[in-house]
Amino acid sequence: MISPKLRIVLIVLFVICGIVAPFAQLGSYVIFAFWATALILLMGHFRHGPMLGILVALRKGDIPQAEALINTVKRPDWLSPRYQAYYHFSNALVASHHQDIDAAEKHSTTALELGYLHVKEKGILLYNLARVAFERKEFDKAKKQLAELQTLSVEDLHLKKRIEELEQALNKSA
Repeated sequence: MISPKLRIVLIVLFVICGIVAPFAQLGSYVIFAFWATALILLMGHFRHGPMLGILVALRKGDIPQAEALINTVKRPDWLSPRYQAYYHFSNALVASHHQDIDAAEKHSTTALELGYLHVKEKGILLYNLARVAFERKEFDKAKKQLAELQTLSVEDLHLKKRIEELEQALNKSA
């Protein structure tokens, strides 16, 4: 897990070494190694971004750090499809934390449409969508999302507790 700033520094360093290496007569294999390393780091920067760091920060509950890392992704459409799904997953969680239900719904829907997520992440996003529908007082839509969530075999006890709380709130409001 390399921070985006460190990755950029390493890319620049390997490009400089690739430029200087022929003058230092280091050999074609060393020159190739410098350029290949710079290219691999550059491809990783655009295809994977800081997603691992974002997910680790979210797991730790460090929302400000996750949000700062998310903001370093300038072109999310350049991420690989799996990482795009996790980018939107992360944005949905951050938006939920900030009580921004419009952004939470948008990113949750996009992440689910992209697929590539594990069952637990899909469950979290479906709960997120049910919660958004509940906040908007769209109780039928919330029940539909919870019914879809029940079809998944989610083992996370924290999520199960949240689902039960939302079901109780839906039963009281209906």
